[in-house]
Amino acid sequence: MIDEERKRRHRWLPAGITFAVLCLAYGCWYLVATTEDPDVVDECAAIAASVESKISLPPSVSSPGAPAFFCDKGVSGLLLTSYDEVSVYSVVGSGQQDAVITALVQAKQQLKTRRIIVNFYEKENWTTWSDPATGRSGGDRGPETPIRQVVIK
Repeated sequence: MIDEERKRRHRWLPAGITFAVLCLAYGCWYLVATTEDPDVVDECAAIAASVESKISLPPSVSSPGAPAFFCDKGVSGLLLTSYDEVSVYSVVGSGQQDAVITALVQAKQQLKTRRIIVNFYEKENWTTWSDPATGRSGGDRGPETPIRQVVIK
């Protein structure tokens, strides 16, 4: 009876080890896929420069002196497919949004970038804070709901 139980446990041991190794490998893959790399930063900067050269964008509340246009790396799906995630604030008219989308399509074709997902928001939900005791200050982004989302393939 003890030998049968031992055999049964040993039968499942390779499957358990294989599962653990696959989970560990996927975890490492996830970390690599979601880590910011210099190529993504350069690609986002190029996309932003291309759009800003064609369209006048409203100023950002969270980044004074910069337009309300943000680009970052996004990852989706089980296979962790990466894309460029663009957030545009204070561009609420459909004609203005269409102009931004056209500029993004042209930038994607010209720069040969990945898929772009662009989210338009009515305004930035930004709250500033300061701590007089330490002299530190900053801000926090609150919850925001896109008014329009477009996928540029």
